[in-house]
Amino acid sequence: MALVEGVSPLAGIGMAILLAVALAEFSKFRSRAEKGFNWLALGGVLYVFAGATSVATGGFVGEVLTASVIDGVQKLIASLAWLTALIGAVFVAYQVLLEK
Repeated sequence: MALVEGVSPLAGIGMAILLAVALAEFSKFRSRAEKGFNWLALGGVLYVFAGATSVATGGFVGEVLTASVIDGVQKLIASLAWLTALIGAVFVAYQVLLEK
């Protein structure tokens, strides 16, 4: 993916999800499944934050926390991001496909 080259893979996933939500808003598709796209946007933001925690190994945070603690926090945030993105995808699928 040339769009997110040089970025953490988790941050790249988050930017892709946020881009999908922005394109849905631009094409007026988001109004059909507002709740689902809100969950997807939250998942995208959490993915970007999980990708940013890998950068937090230097400076003050690197002095206070060890690399294993930072890795654990990153995995926790990525797990929450995956869960919220999954909830969002299910809501979008339900609201678009089953509701009239």
